[in-house]
Amino acid sequence: MKRIIVVILLILLAFGGNAQVKAKRLKSYLSTTAYCVPGMTPYLENAIAFDCRSALYKEFEPGKFKATVEIQTVFRDGEKICAYSKIALDSPVVTDTANIDGAFIDQQRFSLPNGEYQLEIGITDMNSGEALPSESFTVKVDFPEGVPSISDILLFDSYSKAEKQTACTKSGFDFLPRVYPFYGASDDKLNFYVELYNSDKLYDEGKYLVNYYIETVESSSRMQNYTFNKRSDVKQVDILLNTIDIKGLPSGNYYLVVEMRDRSNALICSNSCFFQRSNPGVGYELNDLAGVNVTNTFVGFITEVDTLRRYISYLDPICTELERDYSSSIVKGDDVKTMQQFLYNFWCKRSPLNPKQAFDDYLAAVKRVNMSFGTTAFPGYRTDRGYVFLKYGQPDKIMEVPDEPAARPYAIWHYYQVANQRDRKFVFVAPDRSTNDYQLIHSNMVGEVNNPRWPMEIYQGVYGQGYYQGVDQTEYARSWGSHAVDLYNNPR
Repeated sequence: MKRIIVVILLILLAFGGNAQVKAKRLKSYLSTTAYCVPGMTPYLENAIAFDCRSALYKEFEPGKFKATVEIQTVFRDGEKICAYSKIALDSPVVTDTANIDGAFIDQQRFSLPNGEYQLEIGITDMNSGEALPSESFTVKVDFPEGVPSISDILLFDSYSKAEKQTACTKSGFDFLPRVYPFYGASDDKLNFYVELYNSDKLYDEGKYLVNYYIETVESSSRMQNYTFNKRSDVKQVDILLNTIDIKGLPSGNYYLVVEMRDRSNALICSNSCFFQRSNPGVGYELNDLAGVNVTNTFVGFITEVDTLRRYISYLDPICTELERDYSSSIVKGDDVKTMQQFLYNFWCKRSPLNPKQAFDDYLAAVKRVNMSFGTTAFPGYRTDRGYVFLKYGQPDKIMEVPDEPAARPYAIWHYYQVANQRDRKFVFVAPDRSTNDYQLIHSNMVGEVNNPRWPMEIYQGVYGQGYYQGVDQTEYARSWGSHAVDLYNNPR
């Protein structure tokens, strides 16, 4: 099963050109956050970061080099253009193109009323003259007037008091966004900024409760030692500017969640943002299992080693990274008690009120994917379609195209909503028409494989159509009946 876990929100590939420095694959990362000060029009802030090491640099003065990209941003409501921008962004000037590091960032603000929009980003490499493939995303602006709400959460690397007001100044501060939501082993701080609106609509005076915590993406389990709260005075606009020490946070996919709660601790509203953590030095907490008593539980009656191994291996698509590492080690042994404790603890974390029902429901889903997606080489749960089905559930739409002219068999799955992500899509392709082994080649789901060249995987080199020119090629030989891109953009 080919599955690459990445955290990039957007990768755009550049072509080579007649430049003085060899062209590279340009990488860019997009972050969009929404805000709304009561009484004013909501606005979105786009931050796009370009990896300096991947940019194409050209000499513009003797001994001085820079990269330049043109960024076109369009917000559409149907056919109507609601906001538009086209700018040229220069990289920092360098004199040594062999030792380039860091990133250069563009930030823009767009005023938009409440609604749902298609955000289209187009980038042109000004040094090569080539237009890069555009990308489109659905964004929603939703700040009901006079109702308590929370802005999007901004992850940032640093901030400073604003010396002068700019288009992206917030609450008197200028922030350097962390557009790339990945925290490596050397990153021990998670900095964030969020605005909380209309808490004064709860009471005339007094305080309300703000909770913020880190939870796993896979199980929605709150991480121990990463739950915090504070009491704040009710007001029209409040801000939460804080830092969480993540030195001990294990590797994995997480959400940072911020909640507003009333005096009785009832949830009023919440918001969250995704981030990834790599921290190889932190291992599975064995104390989680030491006190687990499986006597008279559903796992207590599962005593066959091979059965336990199989049930634990079924969990791979929905495990956290830490759980997956630990489970792969215990299934190599024959310690029945440890496997029972792990299996029971796993389902208790996800469904504390009825872990057996959650276990039974998941086994039924595994049986379904094994029947539907199994191949001669892998059972269904170990295939890419099985992985996606078990992790994210039944798609809202499935478009299977086994016999399009000049195309490999492919399928596009569309989810209306997965957790806090909307309009998520997965593209699968089979190597030929005689196999059921569809492999995941692209998704706009954060944390999954993201490949803007996915149409090339479907159309290039099939039955003599098209030709492969290398990793920087982004166009395929279009022919009659080519529908994959249209189905992706307009699921039906």
